[in-house]
Amino acid sequence: MSEDPEFAVLVASVGERRIEVAKAVRAAAGLSVWEAGRWLAELPAELPGTWPFGAARQVVAELRAAGAVAGLRCGWCARAVDPGVPVDPGPCAEQKWFFGRPCPASS
Repeated sequence: MSEDPEFAVLVASVGERRIEVAKAVRAAAGLSVWEAGRWLAELPAELPGTWPFGAARQVVAELRAAGAVAGLRCGWCARAVDPGVPVDPGPCAEQKWFFGRPCPASS
């Protein structure tokens, strides 16, 4: 098991720039045009796959730049995280796996 948690990317809505968001979803998750379109039709949803915190923040930034409403969810404690806003600096709820260190999203 990794020493750091993986983060899921959550997309709540697309906004008016659906094509740009679909391109960002395809680039991040490696989906086909058809899969990305179908996935966007079922929002809110979690993007397929997980990323380390830094990479997940980049995916969220790209989705937001394309017009989506997006955020993160910690793979260990399931806290929803806004990448631009630090969360509670305490240790992750799953301390047995996190060794008492603060979640990377806390800084």
